[in-house]
This record gives sequence, structure tokens and C-alpha cells, in this order.
Amino acid sequence: MAKVRIENLKKYFGSVKALNGIDIEIKDGKFVVLLGPSGCGKTTLLRCISGLEKVTEGKIFFDSTDVTNLPPKSRNVSMVFQSYAVWPHMKVYENIAYPMKIKGYDKNKIEEKVLWAAKTLNISELLDRYPAQLSGGQRQRVAVARAIVLEPEVLLMDEPLSNLDALLRVSMRSELKKLQERLGTTTIYVTHDQVEAMTMGDEIAVMQNGVIQQYGTPEEIYHKPANVFVAGFIGSPQMNFMEVQILKEKNELFLRNESLNIRLTDDLKTELGNKIQNKNDVFILGIRPENIHKEKTDISKFEPIEGKVYFIERLGSDTIVHLEFKGTRIVSKLPGDVKINEGESLKMYIDLSKIHVFSKIDGKALI
Repeated sequence: MAKVRIENLKKYFGSVKALNGIDIEIKDGKFVVLLGPSGCGKTTLLRCISGLEKVTEGKIFFDSTDVTNLPPKSRNVSMVFQSYAVWPHMKVYENIAYPMKIKGYDKNKIEEKVLWAAKTLNISELLDRYPAQLSGGQRQRVAVARAIVLEPEVLLMDEPLSNLDALLRVSMRSELKKLQERLGTTTIYVTHDQVEAMTMGDEIAVMQNGVIQQYGTPEEIYHKPANVFVAGFIGSPQMNFMEVQILKEKNELFLRNESLNIRLTDDLKTELGNKIQNKNDVFILGIRPENIHKEKTDISKFEPIEGKVYFIERLGSDTIVHLEFKGTRIVSKLPGDVKINEGESLKMYIDLSKIHVFSKIDGKALI
């Protein structure tokens, strides 16, 4: 297994900056997810780590070894692709054995490792079948078995579950994570699915425009987003955003716009008090839908808002309420059994202990 260190990595395709200065250190044995929208550079970064793409600038290290210019076969990495990429004319046994055959392993060693990989992925009974005789989930297991048979230092996965149906994706998420924990292989996993990232990753690197916006644990990414992009990308439904001013009156601080006039708690007042440079500065207030409640439990930490229910999404376990509030539309996530009707007036409560404030200039989090 290996620690992966990337220093100022850049990859340009002509004038397009696919990666624009990536710095990240992935600890030995960790499961790290590269998360972001399509075109953010996550697959390009994975391909640079694998050696399938030549970097424009920067360095890639496995432990203390500089692998930047090494070919893929010299890096001791394996990759699982979105399309599985199993050989259709080879049986499952031959597919799994293929990487060992091209490296010249003897027949007995190949058989030993293929049987081990097949048992690990629970596909021992499929070894004599062709890929066309397998389901999508079974083909994906074959691809993973082929990737781990050489016990690589680094395992790379490029959206390996995206072609599976929803129920199978859920079960495969847990299986892949448990497999990685058993093997202890340093794993880098690409996805645009935030649920996959949050449930599987020890750490998550959120990417946009070829740059890592934030790198941290799922809890850090969710509860302490570094900027507006991360805050809006993580969480469903998306975080509510409103422009506000931070105004000081006597010894109190208020977040204020045409719709809101929130008196800040003492903790928030202390955190934000020194961030005010100009009384006309505009900031961005962020509130997650799950932090807007129908009832309050502590009046000192909740801010009431009242509006008309514009639209309701009944999802069974949750009810998503779209509230029109003084010209602003706010989304709240409530329990599935809540009784609310479209068109009715509704009073709700913002949990002030869970709000976020960002700079409008650069989008960075202030609290």
C-alpha cells in the first residue's frame, strides 16, 4: 500500500486547464473520493495518477517514489472503469487472470490468486462463464476482482457504479467499502454522486474547474463547507442562499435583508463581529433545508419566519416544503408524516446554531 502525494499538478488540453494546481496528500490505506460535477477534472486527475495521462506540470509521489513520468505498468496501480472493460471473448477466470499472465506469473500462482480474488468478490461460481452471461453487478465484480488480483499499492475507480440500477448501487457501495477495509488498499474513487461520496469516503476532495475546493472528512465537508460551491453541492435539497448585510446596532448584530432581520446569538456575534469591514458590505447567508423546522425547541436559538406554502414534495420518509416568504422562496426538509397543504400559511423556525455565512466577494465561509 502507498501514500499518494500530489504537488501543484496541472494538466492542460490546449488552452483548456483541466487541472490547475492540485495539491493533495492521501494517507496509506485510506478511501478517498474525488467528488464534483461533470467536467470538473476528477477523471483527468485519476488518469494522471494512473499514468494514462501525461501531466503538464507538477509531481506525483507514491510514498517517496516520484512516479510522475513512469508508465502505468511501472506504478503498481489498478483501475476499475465505468464501463467495466471486461474482455467479452474471455471467461471470468481468464479475465481475472489476464493481468498476471501478461506479467509472467506461473500457472499455479495465477490459479491461487484468481481463486482468492473470486472468493473475495463472491463470484467463485461464475469463473466458467462469459461476461455476456452475467448481470451488470456481476460484471462489475469481475472488473474489481481483476483490479485487486495483483494486490496493487493504489486502487483507482472511475464511477464504477454509475451503470447499475439504484438498488444494486446501494448494495455495491457497502460491498466495495467493506472490501477496501479488508484489503487496506489505498483507494481513490471518482463520482459525481454525493451520496456515494458521503457513505464511502474516509475523506472527500470536492472539485470544481480543475481545483480542489475542499478536502476533508464527510462530516467536515457537510457541517463546515469551505465556500458557497461546496455548501451548495453537498446536501439534498440544496442549501438555501440569501444575500444579507451584517448590521451592528448598540451591542447587537443583525443579519438583515428585505425579508429577514435575524438577531445573532452571542457565539455568532463573536465570530462575525470582526468580519465587518464596511456597513454596506453584502454577505451570503446559507441555511440547510433540514435546519428549518416546523416547531422550535429553544426560543433563544430559533428565528421565526412565516409565509405561504408554494409547493410540497412528499417523498415518503421526508416532506420537502417550498415556502414563499416575503418575496423569497425557502426550502425546508420535514418528516414524511407532517400534515401541510399547498397554499396554507405556515410559521417555521430557522435554527440559528446551524446557519452559514459566506463572503459575497470570494464565496469563502466566514463561520
